[in-house]
Amino acid sequence: MTVDKFSSSPTHPAVAGPTQSAFCPRYLAAKKAIDDRALNHHVWETLRQALARTPGPEPLKILEIGAGTGAMLERIVERGLLPGPAVYVASDSDPGQLEAARNELSQWAQKRGEALSWSGRHRCRLLTADIDLSLVLETARAEALADRSDSFGAFDLLIAHAVLDLVDFPALLPRLLPRLKANGLAYLTCNFDGDTLFLPEWDGEQEILRQYHASMDARIAGASHTGRRLLTFLQRPGLELLAAGSSDWVIHPRNAGYTMEETFFLHALIETIERELAKKSSPPSNLATWARFRREQVAAGELSLLARHLDFLARRQGPLP
Repeated sequence: MTVDKFSSSPTHPAVAGPTQSAFCPRYLAAKKAIDDRALNHHVWETLRQALARTPGPEPLKILEIGAGTGAMLERIVERGLLPGPAVYVASDSDPGQLEAARNELSQWAQKRGEALSWSGRHRCRLLTADIDLSLVLETARAEALADRSDSFGAFDLLIAHAVLDLVDFPALLPRLLPRLKANGLAYLTCNFDGDTLFLPEWDGEQEILRQYHASMDARIAGASHTGRRLLTFLQRPGLELLAAGSSDWVIHPRNAGYTMEETFFLHALIETIERELAKKSSPPSNLATWARFRREQVAAGELSLLARHLDFLARRQGPLP
């Protein structure tokens, strides 16, 4: 990937807390439950139907970029998305992420009572009542995967979850999508689209969030509006946009509190905004007051969050311009 997911200044609107590396395994574990309920049902079901119609006796070949600790693969198995045998290449630019994925997936399979056997550090086979899946953990940047030829050949499905607002996707996707077979699918999810809202509202917060979103665009032009830019990009010649829909993060207190994952996640987001803007030569004068107030609201179970995202499913129909 162009931007290391362990960077101290990622473009995504939420990263890990003050004592954690950005996109650390603890953060990704906390985010999984939030993403589970955020992913757009219509886009997911369109993907399920499209995969069910994928012809041929060969196993489905799936490539995920920015796979992190394997949350998307777990989700796919748990929700019964795959219609038959599959080869799944889970790639990430950081080997530490994939080492965490190896441990996480082993524990996850054990808890579910599934048969998962490793043949070396980076390859395993998962057998369930419905699935025969060969998994490969691949340390590689997305650009390297786009430009190389390897034994995997062309893929039936490309997955990029919470990744494309971290990279220059108009430059990357025209190189990466040709790795798909004719009529291959691209499932591109949790793409930030310019709106982070804390409730109840706080005087002066709008300017803090405006500057924070601007810091995303300072690193990668247009990153804070990746969702809407993808909506246009995926309608270019050579692609067919099959489904699109919102996948907003929504967190609100229940019984004056949150789950453990939600509490960690909210503190992570507040810390990230404060840390990013504190680096500016002239940070907002009310930044520390805002952060302290929002942390107190989390502790009291009084804060709600809305962060806008979009999901997409597209099909490759021909050469890309």
